[in-house]
Amino acid sequence: MLKCDLKTRLGDFLLQLKFSLPSDGITVIFGQSGSGKSSLLNMIAGFDQPTEYGSIHFNDQNWLALSPSGQIEKTSIQHRKIAYVTQAPCLFEHLSIKQSLQYAIDRQHRNTVNDQDSYPSLTDISQYFNINYLWEKFPEQLSGGEKQRVAIARAILSAPQLILFDEPLNGLDENHREQILGHLEKLQQKISLPILYVTHNMEELMRLADRVLVLEQGSLLALKKISDILSDLTLPFSQHQQAGVVISAKVHSYDEINHLIELDLGDNQFLWVTSPSTNHLADEEIRLRVYAKDISLTRQPAKDSSILNIIPVKIIGISESGAGQSIIKLSCRQQNFLARLTNKSIQKLSLKIGDEVFAQIKGIAILGSRI
Repeated sequence: MLKCDLKTRLGDFLLQLKFSLPSDGITVIFGQSGSGKSSLLNMIAGFDQPTEYGSIHFNDQNWLALSPSGQIEKTSIQHRKIAYVTQAPCLFEHLSIKQSLQYAIDRQHRNTVNDQDSYPSLTDISQYFNINYLWEKFPEQLSGGEKQRVAIARAILSAPQLILFDEPLNGLDENHREQILGHLEKLQQKISLPILYVTHNMEELMRLADRVLVLEQGSLLALKKISDILSDLTLPFSQHQQAGVVISAKVHSYDEINHLIELDLGDNQFLWVTSPSTNHLADEEIRLRVYAKDISLTRQPAKDSSILNIIPVKIIGISESGAGQSIIKLSCRQQNFLARLTNKSIQKLSLKIGDEVFAQIKGIAILGSRI
């Protein structure tokens, strides 16, 4: 468990937060520029300390205790056993890539890892991040994306008890960004470490977060599971152009010929999803992203339609989003969805809260994460 209670002033800016986070999974710290994301991360890492008061506890360790009177007790940066990856890779220019990775291994926080034999090796991590071919090269010979993959691999090989990412994909081209994002999506399958990930990018949030801590002008706006925060019509996520939800569903069956997986939503409701691989176990849980723009509503299910997924839903919320559009919150058994419709369509179907309708979702529009 990570517990923080902090108050600090940076000129005219006041950052005041109090929260607790489980010490597992990926927590995305989300907010616009200037909301205090990096300042929070730097205090957790120990690079900065609050100006007013503060306490930081991680599991059974007291990292910081600063009273309003100025009395302070703190754990040094190195003893916090944290790995920190920023948008600048910060590699050792005089070391080859293999030497840099070995440097991290030689200084591992070994007492933080329960079973060193099961922890990923240099070869394992290099294969996972596809950096084997870079071993004999030096940082000046690498592209930005290659440098960042090495920086992340080095952070993991140090065997920290907590990894901090401060907008690590900023400045990368789309191809390198997608490569690294794909690796990060599945990282928890490789290592079981808590991760704090700072971003203001909606796609990164949807693909990575297990829970989201939302900052707004130095204050805590919300702290919820990803599924709850995206479908909350009172929060700004539902008004975003990429508004949508993250849901989990279990593998039910395959259509190998057409590269489709049938997923069980519960209560005898299913979704067909396209997948390049059907190499999944029955009942395996898969995380999905469904965007509001890809859902349409109908009063009666179409009999002749190319849309594979037509599921019964109930309207449980409507929020206007401007420009003649609204976001509709839908409930389907144990899952929530969002649909973006024009106000004209809503008027045409006379849609209102409480109505039971049908959601139409293209199978090709549902995107899988951590598959």
